[in-house]
Amino acid sequence: MKNGMKKTAAVIMAAMLMGTGAVVPAAEDMGIFSQTAIVAEAASVGKVTGLKSKTLSNSEIQLSWSKVSGASGYTVYMRKNGKYNKLGDCKGTSYTVKKLPNATRENFKVRAYKIVKGKKVYGEYSSNWNTATNPQACKGLKVSSVGTDSVKLSWTKIGCTNYRIYQNIKGEWKEIGKTTGTSYTVKKLASATKYQFKIRACKQDDKKTSNNHYGKYSGVVTATTKKSDKITQSDIDAMKKELQEYSNSKANFIRENYTEFDGYGTEYNTAEELFEIMQHELTPDNASYNDIYCIDFDEKDIAISTKAFKEDLDYLYNRHRKSYFVIYVEICPNGIDIHRNPCWAIYLLH
Repeated sequence: MKNGMKKTAAVIMAAMLMGTGAVVPAAEDMGIFSQTAIVAEAASVGKVTGLKSKTLSNSEIQLSWSKVSGASGYTVYMRKNGKYNKLGDCKGTSYTVKKLPNATRENFKVRAYKIVKGKKVYGEYSSNWNTATNPQACKGLKVSSVGTDSVKLSWTKIGCTNYRIYQNIKGEWKEIGKTTGTSYTVKKLASATKYQFKIRACKQDDKKTSNNHYGKYSGVVTATTKKSDKITQSDIDAMKKELQEYSNSKANFIRENYTEFDGYGTEYNTAEELFEIMQHELTPDNASYNDIYCIDFDEKDIAISTKAFKEDLDYLYNRHRKSYFVIYVEICPNGIDIHRNPCWAIYLLH
Protein backbone atom coordinates (compact mmCIF):
# COMPACT_ATOMS: atom_id res chain seq x y z
CA MET A 1 0.00 0.00 0.00
CA LYS A 2 2.82 2.33 0.91
CA ASN A 3 4.64 1.54 -2.32
CA GLY A 4 1.44 2.22 -4.22
CA MET A 5 1.08 5.59 -2.54
CA LYS A 6 4.69 6.47 -3.29
CA LYS A 7 4.28 5.39 -6.87
CA THR A 8 1.14 7.47 -7.16
CA ALA A 9 2.94 10.44 -5.62
CA ALA A 10 5.83 10.01 -8.03
CA VAL A 11 3.49 9.88 -11.00
CA ILE A 12 1.71 13.03 -9.82
CA MET A 13 5.02 14.86 -9.32
CA ALA A 14 6.23 13.67 -12.70
CA ALA A 15 3.05 14.93 -14.31
CA MET A 16 3.45 18.29 -12.57
CA LEU A 17 7.09 18.52 -13.62
CA MET A 18 6.33 17.68 -17.24
CA GLY A 19 3.80 20.48 -17.15
CA THR A 20 6.70 22.86 -16.46
CA GLY A 21 8.74 21.54 -19.38
CA ALA A 22 11.24 19.51 -17.33
CA VAL A 23 12.45 16.16 -18.68
CA VAL A 24 11.99 13.07 -16.47
CA PRO A 25 13.89 9.79 -17.13
CA ALA A 26 11.78 6.76 -18.08
CA ALA A 27 10.29 4.77 -15.17
CA GLU A 28 11.64 1.43 -16.37
CA ASP A 29 15.22 2.67 -16.00
CA MET A 30 15.09 2.79 -12.19
CA GLY A 31 13.06 1.91 -9.12
CA ILE A 32 10.20 3.88 -7.73
CA PHE A 33 12.31 5.46 -4.98
CA SER A 34 14.88 6.64 -7.52
CA GLN A 35 12.10 8.09 -9.65
CA THR A 36 10.75 10.02 -6.71
CA ALA A 37 14.19 11.42 -5.87
CA ILE A 38 14.85 12.44 -9.47
CA VAL A 39 11.47 14.09 -9.80
CA ALA A 40 12.14 16.07 -6.64
CA GLU A 41 15.58 17.17 -7.92
CA ALA A 42 14.19 18.10 -11.33
CA ALA A 43 11.57 20.31 -9.76
CA SER A 44 14.35 22.48 -8.34
CA VAL A 45 16.14 23.16 -11.70
CA GLY A 46 15.50 26.84 -12.40
CA LYS A 47 14.64 28.47 -15.73
CA VAL A 48 17.46 30.25 -17.55
CA THR A 49 16.99 34.03 -17.61
CA GLY A 50 18.95 37.04 -18.88
CA LEU A 51 19.86 35.47 -22.22
CA LYS A 52 21.71 37.97 -24.43
CA SER A 53 24.40 37.96 -27.08
CA LYS A 54 27.43 39.64 -28.56
CA THR A 55 28.17 39.35 -32.26
CA LEU A 56 31.87 38.58 -32.59
CA SER A 57 32.20 38.53 -36.38
CA ASN A 58 30.35 37.65 -39.56
CA SER A 59 30.33 33.97 -38.50
CA GLU A 60 30.34 33.90 -34.68
CA ILE A 61 27.85 34.86 -31.96
CA GLN A 62 28.59 34.63 -28.24
CA LEU A 63 25.59 33.89 -26.01
CA SER A 64 25.53 34.58 -22.27
CA TRP A 65 22.93 34.26 -19.49
CA SER A 66 22.41 34.42 -15.75
CA LYS A 67 23.62 31.56 -13.56
CA VAL A 68 20.99 29.05 -12.39
CA SER A 69 21.54 27.96 -8.80
CA GLY A 70 22.43 24.30 -8.46
CA ALA A 71 22.67 23.64 -12.21
CA SER A 72 25.23 21.09 -13.40
CA GLY A 73 25.37 22.67 -16.85
CA TYR A 74 23.43 24.20 -19.73
CA THR A 75 22.30 23.10 -23.19
CA VAL A 76 22.13 25.58 -26.06
CA TYR A 77 19.62 25.32 -28.92
CA MET A 78 19.22 27.11 -32.26
CA ARG A 79 16.07 27.18 -34.36
CA LYS A 80 16.15 25.59 -37.76
CA ASN A 81 13.19 24.74 -39.97
CA GLY A 82 10.82 25.71 -37.19
CA LYS A 83 12.42 23.49 -34.52
CA TYR A 84 15.01 24.14 -31.82
CA ASN A 85 17.94 21.79 -32.35
CA LYS A 86 20.68 21.17 -29.82
CA LEU A 87 23.99 22.90 -30.49
CA GLY A 88 25.93 21.73 -27.44
CA ASP A 89 26.41 21.68 -23.67
CA CYS A 90 28.54 23.90 -21.47
CA LYS A 91 29.33 24.21 -17.77
CA GLY A 92 29.59 28.01 -17.65
CA THR A 93 27.16 30.78 -18.53
CA SER A 94 28.41 31.57 -22.03
CA TYR A 95 28.62 29.71 -25.31
CA THR A 96 30.06 30.76 -28.69
CA VAL A 97 28.19 29.63 -31.78
CA LYS A 98 30.60 29.33 -34.71
CA LYS A 99 30.58 28.74 -38.46
CA LEU A 100 27.40 30.70 -39.07
CA PRO A 101 26.59 32.34 -42.44
CA ASN A 102 27.31 36.05 -42.59
CA ALA A 103 24.47 38.56 -42.25
CA THR A 104 21.90 36.02 -41.02
CA ARG A 105 19.35 36.26 -38.20
CA GLU A 106 19.29 33.37 -35.74
CA ASN A 107 17.06 32.38 -32.80
CA PHE A 108 18.38 30.73 -29.64
CA LYS A 109 17.17 29.20 -26.39
CA VAL A 110 19.05 27.78 -23.40
CA ARG A 111 17.99 25.53 -20.52
CA ALA A 112 19.77 24.37 -17.39
CA TYR A 113 20.14 20.75 -16.25
CA LYS A 114 21.19 18.73 -13.23
CA ILE A 115 22.86 15.35 -13.23
CA VAL A 116 20.82 13.03 -11.00
CA LYS A 117 21.76 9.34 -10.78
CA GLY A 118 23.81 9.79 -13.95
CA LYS A 119 20.90 11.29 -15.87
CA LYS A 120 20.27 14.87 -17.11
CA VAL A 121 17.21 16.47 -15.64
CA TYR A 122 16.26 19.75 -17.37
CA GLY A 123 14.57 22.92 -16.24
CA GLU A 124 12.44 25.14 -18.47
CA TYR A 125 13.66 26.69 -21.71
CA SER A 126 14.69 30.32 -21.61
CA SER A 127 12.81 32.89 -23.64
CA ASN A 128 13.78 33.08 -27.31
CA TRP A 129 16.70 35.36 -28.19
CA ASN A 130 16.99 36.78 -31.70
CA THR A 131 20.26 38.20 -33.06
CA ALA A 132 22.35 38.27 -36.22
CA THR A 133 25.86 37.86 -37.55
CA ASN A 134 27.76 40.76 -39.08
CA PRO A 135 27.76 41.27 -42.85
CA GLN A 136 31.03 40.84 -44.68
CA ALA A 137 33.09 43.86 -45.69
CA CYS A 138 31.75 45.81 -48.67
CA LYS A 139 33.71 45.37 -51.88
CA GLY A 140 33.94 47.05 -55.24
CA LEU A 141 33.19 50.61 -54.11
CA LYS A 142 33.85 53.02 -56.96
CA VAL A 143 32.87 56.44 -58.29
CA SER A 144 30.57 55.74 -61.22
CA SER A 145 29.85 59.34 -62.23
CA VAL A 146 30.65 62.92 -61.18
CA GLY A 147 28.68 66.13 -61.71
CA THR A 148 29.22 69.75 -60.72
CA ASP A 149 27.33 69.23 -57.44
CA SER A 150 26.97 65.45 -57.08
CA VAL A 151 28.90 62.17 -56.95
CA LYS A 152 27.39 58.77 -57.72
CA LEU A 153 28.87 55.76 -55.89
CA SER A 154 28.34 52.08 -56.69
CA TRP A 155 29.51 48.75 -55.22
CA THR A 156 29.12 44.96 -55.26
CA LYS A 157 25.99 43.41 -53.73
CA ILE A 158 26.34 41.38 -50.51
CA GLY A 159 23.91 39.98 -47.94
CA CYS A 160 22.67 42.70 -45.55
CA THR A 161 19.68 44.78 -44.54
CA ASN A 162 21.07 48.03 -46.01
CA TYR A 163 24.25 49.91 -46.79
CA ARG A 164 25.45 53.01 -44.91
CA ILE A 165 27.33 55.78 -46.73
CA TYR A 166 29.97 57.89 -44.99
CA GLN A 167 31.71 61.13 -45.99
CA ASN A 168 34.90 62.62 -44.63
CA ILE A 169 33.80 66.05 -43.37
CA LYS A 170 36.57 68.19 -41.90
CA GLY A 171 38.60 65.12 -40.95
CA GLU A 172 35.70 63.24 -39.37
CA TRP A 173 33.76 60.38 -40.98
CA LYS A 174 30.00 61.01 -40.79
CA GLU A 175 27.10 58.88 -41.98
CA ILE A 176 25.26 60.82 -44.70
CA GLY A 177 22.76 58.26 -45.99
CA LYS A 178 21.66 54.66 -46.41
CA THR A 179 20.17 52.53 -49.16
CA THR A 180 19.08 48.96 -49.87
CA GLY A 181 20.48 49.17 -53.39
CA THR A 182 24.04 49.03 -54.68
CA SER A 183 24.41 52.69 -55.64
CA TYR A 184 23.94 56.07 -53.99
CA THR A 185 24.17 59.64 -55.27
CA VAL A 186 25.60 62.24 -52.90
CA LYS A 187 24.04 65.61 -53.72
CA LYS A 188 24.36 69.31 -52.84
CA LEU A 189 28.15 69.31 -53.15
CA ALA A 190 30.33 72.26 -54.08
CA SER A 191 31.76 72.37 -57.59
CA ALA A 192 35.46 71.74 -58.29
CA THR A 193 35.92 70.24 -54.81
CA LYS A 194 37.56 67.00 -53.68
CA TYR A 195 35.53 64.58 -51.49
CA GLN A 196 36.17 61.21 -49.80
CA PHE A 197 33.64 58.43 -49.22
CA LYS A 198 33.39 54.91 -47.82
CA ILE A 199 30.57 52.50 -47.00
CA ARG A 200 29.73 49.50 -44.82
CA ALA A 201 26.91 46.97 -44.74
CA CYS A 202 24.35 46.77 -41.92
CA LYS A 203 22.26 43.82 -40.70
CA GLN A 204 19.38 44.29 -38.27
CA ASP A 205 18.36 41.60 -35.75
CA ASP A 206 14.79 41.75 -36.97
CA LYS A 207 12.49 44.31 -38.52
CA LYS A 208 10.98 45.38 -35.20
CA THR A 209 14.19 46.36 -33.45
CA SER A 210 16.94 48.89 -34.02
CA ASN A 211 19.80 46.56 -33.09
CA ASN A 212 22.34 46.82 -35.88
CA HIS A 213 25.32 44.70 -36.82
CA TYR A 214 27.92 46.20 -39.15
CA GLY A 215 30.49 44.78 -41.50
CA LYS A 216 33.93 46.28 -41.91
CA TYR A 217 34.32 49.53 -43.81
CA SER A 218 35.09 49.44 -47.50
CA GLY A 219 38.14 51.12 -48.92
CA VAL A 220 38.05 54.90 -49.35
CA VAL A 221 37.30 56.46 -52.75
CA THR A 222 38.04 60.05 -53.75
CA ALA A 223 36.06 62.14 -56.21
CA THR A 224 36.42 65.72 -57.41
CA THR A 225 33.27 67.44 -58.59
CA LYS A 226 33.34 69.12 -61.97
CA LYS A 227 33.83 72.82 -62.36
CA SER A 228 30.49 74.54 -62.76
CA ASP A 229 29.75 76.27 -66.06
CA LYS A 230 27.55 78.73 -64.19
CA ILE A 231 28.90 81.79 -62.43
CA THR A 232 27.63 81.98 -58.87
CA GLN A 233 27.53 84.97 -56.56
CA SER A 234 30.47 83.52 -54.62
CA ASP A 235 32.44 83.39 -57.91
CA ILE A 236 31.59 87.01 -58.57
CA ASP A 237 32.55 88.10 -55.07
CA ALA A 238 35.87 86.27 -55.27
CA MET A 239 36.62 87.73 -58.68
CA LYS A 240 35.74 91.24 -57.59
CA LYS A 241 37.97 90.91 -54.54
CA GLU A 242 40.89 89.63 -56.59
CA LEU A 243 40.55 92.35 -59.22
CA GLN A 244 40.13 95.12 -56.68
CA GLU A 245 43.26 93.95 -54.87
CA TYR A 246 45.11 93.89 -58.17
CA SER A 247 43.82 97.35 -58.99
CA ASN A 248 44.87 98.61 -55.57
CA SER A 249 48.39 97.29 -56.06
CA LYS A 250 48.61 99.31 -59.28
CA ALA A 251 47.15 102.39 -57.59
CA ASN A 252 49.74 102.13 -54.81
CA PHE A 253 52.50 102.67 -57.36
CA ILE A 254 50.80 105.74 -58.78
CA ARG A 255 50.00 107.09 -55.32
CA GLU A 256 53.65 106.80 -54.31
CA ASN A 257 54.84 108.64 -57.39
CA TYR A 258 52.11 111.14 -58.21
CA THR A 259 49.94 113.57 -56.31
CA GLU A 260 46.59 114.96 -57.41
CA PHE A 261 44.89 118.25 -56.52
CA ASP A 262 41.18 118.80 -56.34
CA GLY A 263 41.29 122.09 -58.22
CA TYR A 264 41.33 124.14 -55.05
CA GLY A 265 44.96 123.52 -54.23
CA THR A 266 44.12 120.68 -51.86
CA GLU A 267 46.27 117.58 -52.19
CA TYR A 268 44.85 114.05 -51.79
CA ASN A 269 46.21 110.54 -52.32
CA THR A 270 43.19 108.29 -52.00
CA ALA A 271 39.60 108.31 -53.13
CA GLU A 272 38.54 108.34 -49.49
CA GLU A 273 40.52 111.53 -48.89
CA LEU A 274 38.92 113.11 -51.93
CA PHE A 275 35.43 112.21 -50.69
CA GLU A 276 36.21 113.75 -47.31
CA ILE A 277 37.51 116.91 -48.96
CA MET A 278 34.32 117.15 -51.02
CA GLN A 279 32.39 116.84 -47.73
CA HIS A 280 30.77 113.57 -48.83
CA GLU A 281 29.31 115.24 -51.90
CA LEU A 282 31.32 112.94 -54.15
CA THR A 283 30.99 109.16 -54.04
CA PRO A 284 31.69 106.40 -56.53
CA ASP A 285 27.97 106.39 -57.30
CA ASN A 286 27.67 110.07 -58.20
CA ALA A 287 31.20 110.94 -59.34
CA SER A 288 32.03 111.77 -62.93
CA TYR A 289 34.17 109.38 -64.92
CA ASN A 290 36.46 110.01 -67.81
CA ASP A 291 36.06 106.51 -69.23
CA ILE A 292 34.18 103.25 -68.86
CA TYR A 293 35.35 99.82 -69.96
CA CYS A 294 33.21 96.68 -69.96
CA ILE A 295 34.12 93.07 -70.48
CA ASP A 296 32.02 89.91 -70.73
CA PHE A 297 32.24 87.00 -68.33
CA ASP A 298 33.43 83.76 -69.81
CA GLU A 299 30.72 81.53 -68.35
CA LYS A 300 32.84 78.39 -68.77
CA ASP A 301 35.99 79.69 -67.13
CA ILE A 302 35.91 82.71 -64.87
CA ALA A 303 39.72 82.64 -64.71
CA ILE A 304 39.83 83.76 -68.36
CA SER A 305 37.72 86.79 -67.50
CA THR A 306 39.98 87.60 -64.56
CA LYS A 307 43.09 87.41 -66.74
CA ALA A 308 41.48 89.64 -69.39
CA PHE A 309 40.61 92.23 -66.75
CA LYS A 310 44.12 92.29 -65.39
CA GLU A 311 45.48 92.86 -68.87
CA ASP A 312 42.96 95.65 -69.42
CA LEU A 313 43.85 97.22 -66.07
CA ASP A 314 47.55 97.11 -66.97
CA TYR A 315 46.80 98.94 -70.20
CA LEU A 316 44.66 101.59 -68.52
CA TYR A 317 47.15 102.27 -65.75
CA ASN A 318 49.99 102.55 -68.20
CA ARG A 319 47.98 104.96 -70.30
CA HIS A 320 47.19 107.19 -67.32
CA ARG A 321 50.52 107.06 -65.52
CA LYS A 322 50.92 110.84 -65.64
CA SER A 323 47.86 111.48 -63.52
CA TYR A 324 46.48 109.87 -60.37
CA PHE A 325 43.24 107.95 -60.65
CA VAL A 326 41.27 105.26 -58.82
CA ILE A 327 39.76 102.15 -60.35
CA TYR A 328 36.22 101.36 -59.22
CA VAL A 329 34.85 97.98 -60.30
CA GLU A 330 31.30 96.65 -60.15
CA ILE A 331 28.95 94.34 -62.03
CA CYS A 332 27.30 96.16 -64.94
CA PRO A 333 25.52 98.95 -63.05
CA ASN A 334 22.18 100.48 -63.86
CA GLY A 335 22.29 102.65 -66.92
CA ILE A 336 25.08 100.66 -68.58
CA ASP A 337 23.36 98.47 -71.15
CA ILE A 338 26.34 97.54 -73.27
CA HIS A 339 26.25 93.75 -72.86
CA ARG A 340 23.33 91.47 -72.16
CA ASN A 341 25.57 88.83 -70.62
CA PRO A 342 27.08 89.29 -67.15
CA CYS A 343 29.95 91.78 -67.33
CA TRP A 344 32.21 94.02 -65.28
CA ALA A 345 32.39 97.78 -65.64
CA ILE A 346 35.71 99.51 -64.88
CA TYR A 347 35.39 103.21 -64.04
CA LEU A 348 38.41 105.49 -64.23
CA LEU A 349 37.63 107.94 -61.43
CA HIS A 350 39.37 111.37 -61.33
